[in-house]
Amino acid sequence: MKRSTRSLLKVGKWMAFPLYLPFVRGVRSVSLWRQYLRDRKAFIEASAIDTALAPVMDPAIIRALVATRRNGRLCLLLFVGALGVWIWSCAYQGTRLLSVASVQFAVILLVLLAEFMRLSFSNWMLRTGGAGRFGAFIARGGNLWPR
Repeated sequence: MKRSTRSLLKVGKWMAFPLYLPFVRGVRSVSLWRQYLRDRKAFIEASAIDTALAPVMDPAIIRALVATRRNGRLCLLLFVGALGVWIWSCAYQGTRLLSVASVQFAVILLVLLAEFMRLSFSNWMLRTGGAGRFGAFIARGGNLWPR
């Protein structure tokens, strides 16, 4: 192919790009969704096999897992809300960082964070059967979110 022909093809492709771009994106998104659904189906089938082999848990442990998960998430939500109120108070109302109100907020935030950590650790201990130490719990960041 001649150099001038290649240049004309490049210019033509560049000018047609806005016309075929939506179709390329649509085809790409459809193929990604099909792949996602295939992966999801395989994941569900693998999970069904894993749960069939899993031992049956005691109802008291299940209730404790649900309670620690719910209360841990509540403590984290309250922590984020209190942190937001404290930042708003400092930024927009002019509360000083070393004032009595800031110290009170710091204590509230510390208590909520400690309670979240305690509930997350309790949830992890229930899930792992009581085996493990706090160092092993904290070593993996995914353990912080109660499941």
